[in-house]
Amino acid sequence: MKTVVSLLVSAVVCVSAGASQAQEAKFDAKSYFAGKTIRLQVGFGPGGGTDLQARHFAAHWGKFLPGNPRFQVTNITPNTASANRLYKSPPDGLTIELTGSPNVTNQFSVAQSEYKVEENRIIGTHVDSASVLFGYKDLPYKTLREAMNGKQVIRMTWRNPSQASTMRMAALSEWLNIPMKFISGPSGTAQNLLELERRDTDAWMPGGAGTAWFGLPVIRPGWLKDGTIRPIAIMGAPDTKVRPNTEIGMPSDVPYAADLIADPEHKRQFIAMSNLIDRYSKIFMMPPKTPDHIVAAFRTSYEALLNDKEFVEKLEVLQGDPVQYTPGDVVERDIDQMVKDYVEYQDVFKTWEALAKARF
Repeated sequence: MKTVVSLLVSAVVCVSAGASQAQEAKFDAKSYFAGKTIRLQVGFGPGGGTDLQARHFAAHWGKFLPGNPRFQVTNITPNTASANRLYKSPPDGLTIELTGSPNVTNQFSVAQSEYKVEENRIIGTHVDSASVLFGYKDLPYKTLREAMNGKQVIRMTWRNPSQASTMRMAALSEWLNIPMKFISGPSGTAQNLLELERRDTDAWMPGGAGTAWFGLPVIRPGWLKDGTIRPIAIMGAPDTKVRPNTEIGMPSDVPYAADLIADPEHKRQFIAMSNLIDRYSKIFMMPPKTPDHIVAAFRTSYEALLNDKEFVEKLEVLQGDPVQYTPGDVVERDIDQMVKDYVEYQDVFKTWEALAKARF
């Protein structure tokens, strides 16, 4: 027999569920969003791949969301500041963020992080990942394999040693005996390409899932084709296939970085980190506790936008790769697993941060 307390709890749950369903049933998205401005945050500076995509979405999304609200792009750097701001924003559907990665590793490794990405609501993602390490034309190493036990130091720009990609690159440098020096500098595609042009750096690995492989032909037409910049390693798991972009295919001699690692345990750790960084890219997120009916309105409009031929044609020019749609509920589930994976390996990854610090 149920106790009085359990009966009361059941009643409260039923009432709460009923109230939520009633609220969702009464939700008039057109009236709610009409005349509103939706802030679309980007954790990188203007001109990079993430920013360009965000502005393309901002120009068209309102036509697919009931009420035709205005979208306004706001650049907030560094990306941890943007993630913090999203996490603390009201869950009213008026603030969303286009991220360059799931932000799982930064949540644990960056001291300024004040968010829990697993609590965010996810609209979805439209980009498949292709994480690539690039070298400038005068770098003497044609591939990362040639840099093993090399003499010339490879200079790279990173925000800080706690950045996930910095840690991964430092571990690789240690295990493969590749001489590297890290330089504190700006984040974002545009700034890093400028560093290469100025010859302040020799190599560049985009953060997040590294979709610059597909965006470079748009951002820097001809750079890959004429050899100004070239791929020297594939940073994702060895079972990840990198499709050709609009200028070149991946050269057959470019190795998967993981395949250069001799120690099986190191290789396992590297692949685990690579999956955390590379599994998703360009994710649209919303603050925690955003109601299901508001999330549903965004998910429906996002999917409709990605089914619009004219919009997608222009988007694919910007990213240089066919749209790869993954719905928000799937991404939410996978991010939950990523957080669990990071907790399991975090002590190992913390040692990589020390390796990164030693290279600054």
